[in-house]
Amino acid sequence: MGYRINRKPISIICYADDATILAETADNLRRQLHRFNQVSTQFNMKISISKTKCMTVARELTRCKPVIINEIVGQVTTFKYLGGDISSRHEPFKDLKSQINKASLTSGCLRDVIWNNKQMSIDSKVRIRKTCVRPILAFGIETRADTNKTKCMLRTAEMMTLRSIAGKTLRDRVRSVTIRQTCKVEDVIRWGRKCRRWWRDHVERMHPERIAKIASNVNPAAKRPIGRPPKRWEDSWTSISQENQQH
Repeated sequence: MGYRINRKPISIICYADDATILAETADNLRRQLHRFNQVSTQFNMKISISKTKCMTVARELTRCKPVIINEIVGQVTTFKYLGGDISSRHEPFKDLKSQINKASLTSGCLRDVIWNNKQMSIDSKVRIRKTCVRPILAFGIETRADTNKTKCMLRTAEMMTLRSIAGKTLRDRVRSVTIRQTCKVEDVIRWGRKCRRWWRDHVERMHPERIAKIASNVNPAAKRPIGRPPKRWEDSWTSISQENQQH
């Protein structure tokens, strides 16, 4: 029962009133879901079937039809959970694009009121950006591996807001480095590396039985498909220039 990580079965992950049930086969999932429904009923709790979804993580789409109280749970290929998009094929670009759209929408709502306000100082605008825009843009950056594409997407979205704060456009032909120096803002990619190192140290201090600690040390048993392997999370702790200096 459950999904095995380093020989330790993990069958359920709970956060507040949300629960995620994990299983390696469809039959195990049905049994766990039936047992979960029985225990919930004993505590006078009811599962919202309309909000319950099923997703299979595999290279090829697999049909799965778990049942709760004679009702089939809908199967999806992607869904939102705790502010992030989770997909069956692990597509981080779609998740990042969704976050960028949300951050751009928030920044656009503040453009006329805050960014274009001549009575406010740049320092005040930057503090508002740090509070309202950056958390949306960089949500989950601690656990995401950087690629050239994600770096470009993050920097482009960040500079759209910083150029509005500095009162510059692309037609002014002012370099991004100059605008960051004017706003006294660190590059979002470098800031993200610091967040990853902080999260790495935080996980290392965890108890060995914590799920985050177990997942960080897991070695997948499946065989990797042919092709270039994806970038590892641990390779995003430092930049290429820092790695060259170390060697």
